[in-house]
Amino acid sequence: MKRLFRRFFVVSVLVSSSLVWAQSDDESDRSLIIVGSDTLAKVVTAWAEQFYVLNPTVLVEVQAVGSAATPPALLLGTATIGTMSRRMNADERDAFAVRRQRPPIEISLAVDAVVLIVHQQNPLKSVSMAEVGQIFGMPGTCGSSMRPIVWRDLREDSPLANRKIQVFGRTATSGTYQYFRRIALCDGDPGIFVNEIPGGAGIVNTVARVPGGIGYTATSYTSNDVKILGIERPDGRILYPDDPEYPLKRTLYLYLMTDVSSESRSIECEFVAYVASEKGRDLLINAGFSIPQVPDSQSARGVADACG
Repeated sequence: MKRLFRRFFVVSVLVSSSLVWAQSDDESDRSLIIVGSDTLAKVVTAWAEQFYVLNPTVLVEVQAVGSAATPPALLLGTATIGTMSRRMNADERDAFAVRRQRPPIEISLAVDAVVLIVHQQNPLKSVSMAEVGQIFGMPGTCGSSMRPIVWRDLREDSPLANRKIQVFGRTATSGTYQYFRRIALCDGDPGIFVNEIPGGAGIVNTVARVPGGIGYTATSYTSNDVKILGIERPDGRILYPDDPEYPLKRTLYLYLMTDVSSESRSIECEFVAYVASEKGRDLLINAGFSIPQVPDSQSARGVADACG
């Protein structure tokens, strides 16, 4: 009987991780290399683990190095599946189409929210989108005229008073960074004062240790160590991530390198079929995501059914 084993590699504790499940010999001629979003890393790893249990002759590798890594990896063929917490932009799509002679296969995979978080001891409960622009953006972002330096600048009665506001955000390779820049900062630049932290978990861990800190991260990374702020609307309502009108909800995507119309069913198709299965959907929901009700591209189920 062939002896199977699991190998775990940490490329960098703060930057990325690469997980590999493989046979102990070299007989397997099928591999699945998944590159991309840190936000989706936990659920993709869970899918990969269970998929490997069902397909032990397949080498499965997960690299959670950020959404920006997905388009070039698919373009060059160093990944077979890519995950992104933003949609491919026009330049990325065009480059893929030129190289592969077809557009990338895009799946609306999941829905989550980007949340603003502060230290548990911070009495602040909510902020407006205008204040988000002031806190995180360069002067003038979203029409702002000033930047709060200390907590009293934001709320005059803040018990934190003259404690400096320490701002934390994601790095530019992150799809969450790109999404936050586009939506929360009105396509403006984040302030040079923003401390960039690799990984959503890194943001949470840092803010949990800094009483004057504020940051943004994906909902799936939050914990009881931090407080999620509501978003104040002009009509006075305060919205939280579970509200349908929450302004920082987004769709997360999965991309395939291969053409699903091939006559032979590919390993990528088998993986997408698992993702679309009841067990795959349960893992997604348990990880804190929801299923897109009206996909803006193909659904996982639709792609799985279309596969050869």
